[in-house]
Amino acid sequence: MRYAVIDISASSLSLLVADINGELSVQFTDRETLSVLHYAEGRKLSERGIRKIAEGLKRLKGVAAKYGAEKCYVISTASVRNFENYEEVERELKEYAGVELNLLSGEEEAFCDLTANSGAPEKSLLVDIGGGSVELCDPAGTGSSSFLDFGTVALKRKFVRHTHPSEGEARRIKKYVKKSLEKLAFGAPGEYESALLLGPAERAVAEMYADRYGIKGEAELEYKKLKELRNFLLASSRRSLLIVKIAPERMDTFVTSVVALCAVLKYYGIERAVCSPYGVKEGYLLLVAKGGREDKETPLLLASAKPEEGENS
Repeated sequence: MRYAVIDISASSLSLLVADINGELSVQFTDRETLSVLHYAEGRKLSERGIRKIAEGLKRLKGVAAKYGAEKCYVISTASVRNFENYEEVERELKEYAGVELNLLSGEEEAFCDLTANSGAPEKSLLVDIGGGSVELCDPAGTGSSSFLDFGTVALKRKFVRHTHPSEGEARRIKKYVKKSLEKLAFGAPGEYESALLLGPAERAVAEMYADRYGIKGEAELEYKKLKELRNFLLASSRRSLLIVKIAPERMDTFVTSVVALCAVLKYYGIERAVCSPYGVKEGYLLLVAKGGREDKETPLLLASAKPEEGENS
């Protein structure tokens, strides 16, 4: 059966269309840059923000239909979960875009990550640093998962005065992450030999790492070089230009993401990391297909046209 899932995250709306017949086979992906936080009014999402999300969801629903999706689900994680007017957002997205929104808790996000990466190498730690939370999983060891109820957006709001953190602000972020991990008590320093990085923020970091060090293809990130990249981004006047080149939609949080990732790797004593192609969306669809979740479906109109030229997987 062909499934589609649309994820509302802090920096984008992303679509995954996949066939699931025992295993998951990705057929098409699409993404629409949209910073939810630009439309925040205090702890609430503005009416304009709700309308912008609705417009993006309607387009991605159409794309899912064109690619033959038989079932479609719309999910959101901490990016919407943390708004005080969540119920209003849910109601109006249903009215404007015809979607049924399924809200994932931090525990559910982590379990989706774990499900998507069940074949991870021994002694590897899954790390997913998002805008609203940080998920940690131990797929090949205890099979457990946990999360920190803050992400790069909260770190930026709490510690960063301007667009990018200063060296002093970065030190405070590192200290905060370390203390939070100590309280979480998930795994132990020295327990893991490598990290498997999940999510678009980590992939953007890996892309800049590869660009910085002239690596072609999939990059294995060495902690020492990642720390050098972090220090360069904290000090260089060229950092904004580099971020525009690699991940313009993450201008506000990119450097904070690198600082947080370095802090997590240092805490666990991990010297190398690679990116996983599978994350929350893949794990979510596997759970749905296997009956592990019974969430609300979003209806799709029958496709009336072939995919437009230029759309590709």
